Amino acid sequence: MEAANPAGKRQRTNYDAAFRTEAVRRVTQDGQAATRVAQALGMSEAVLGKWVRAARAQAARPAGSEALEQENKQLRAQLARAEMERDILKKALTIFSQPTGR
Repeated sequence: MEAANPAGKRQRTNYDAAFRTEAVRRVTQDGQAATRVAQALGMSEAVLGKWVRAARAQAARPAGSEALEQENKQLRAQLARAEMERDILKKALTIFSQPTGR
């Protein structure tokens, strides 16, 4: 019986966090070429390159930026709620300030 994968498709390999960290460390800290590291570890150079780019982008972010992003998200939600309440009050004022037909 044949494998469940269609012809020409490779099964996706899942790497654990320790493996990723070690592979990225070899390229970024040890200065080894990504091609050689990928070959030595038996993995795709494209995948390793993606990991290295992500690690460099993460390192370039200032410390505490995640906390700032979380605070910004919370403040945006509060602002949206305040704007909604303001709009409701404007509509109520318009309705109640209209003269009655009596």
